[in-house]
Amino acid sequence: MMAKAKFVPKPNAFYELRHSPQVRSLVDSTAAQIASRAGDGFEWSSRQGARNPSGRWRAIVYPATFSARAKNARDNTLVRAMGGGSG
Repeated sequence: MMAKAKFVPKPNAFYELRHSPQVRSLVDSTAAQIASRAGDGFEWSSRQGARNPSGRWRAIVYPATFSARAKNARDNTLVRAMGGGSG
């Protein structure tokens, strides 16, 4: 008879995973690609969220200039840059 395997999670495992350089790099590169596709005036930033319980690494892409804000409001530039819009 075979023994049953028992899963015992480490308390900090999710935090360590979400704080890893690989995850940070993936999130940052995705945000940079979206900002690049959106065009001039769009920037991005990233940070780790509060540890509640595990603190996700997150990024935002935003219009940093007035003309970029107007372009985004008129054309949904950020939605299109993420691949969610047509054209």
